[in-house]
Amino acid sequence: MRFENPTRGGRLARLVQALLIGAALALAGGTPASAQEVLTNESVVGMVKAGLPESVIIQKIRSASRKFDTSTDGLIKLKRAGVPDKVIEAMVSELSVPPTAAASTADPAIAYAGTGGEKKLSPTHGVKEISAAPFVGSRQEVVLPSARAEYRITDKEPVFTTPQPAQQWILARLKPGKQDRNLPMSKNDGWGWGGATFRDGVDPKYAVKLVAEPGQQGLTKLRPEQPLAPGEYGFIAVTRGQPNMVEVFDFGVD
Repeated sequence: MRFENPTRGGRLARLVQALLIGAALALAGGTPASAQEVLTNESVVGMVKAGLPESVIIQKIRSASRKFDTSTDGLIKLKRAGVPDKVIEAMVSELSVPPTAAASTADPAIAYAGTGGEKKLSPTHGVKEISAAPFVGSRQEVVLPSARAEYRITDKEPVFTTPQPAQQWILARLKPGKQDRNLPMSKNDGWGWGGATFRDGVDPKYAVKLVAEPGQQGLTKLRPEQPLAPGEYGFIAVTRGQPNMVEVFDFGVD
């Protein structure tokens, strides 16, 4: 006569039971863990209190399903809970807009919002050049082909729209050359024989300060803080925290 191991038999029974429950839930439309997350006022307050960056919270608001209370009382409670103004603005502007998860992962895109409609800027690809010498330092630039951008505007206070957050864009003034344009990067002082440290990024002297505000349909509106002087300009997209210096969304101001 054979006797079943009660411990082994118990484990087998529990395994069969778990499989049956899992199959039943799958037929019913999935497990609770597969349900899509829905952001609420409490979710946003929790992210703020956890110390998450403002840009991360806004990106989450734009990409997730949401059910916000933006009544007067709801907005007052958000303010009292310490939610930043920009986050509250994003909650209000995104309430009636479908989730834009695709926009957050799509290729960078930016357009000039002129009186005749929007014109999407096309990227121009350049080549990074680095010249360095001991005790002299280094100079880093991105060289763009042609001396002028194909797309020209006369607007000295242009407005641009983008599906990406404002933090993902840098506007730079390009340095003209005889047959090309140059995007200056951060310089390094001279060094001895011990080595040097190189840094990527737009030279601060050529960076143009931007003002951002929410636009329609979940877009972000960008405009220069000061009127632009005639010349060559370009937007640089910041992806995964790093600026893509060799892809410049360029335009000229006449």
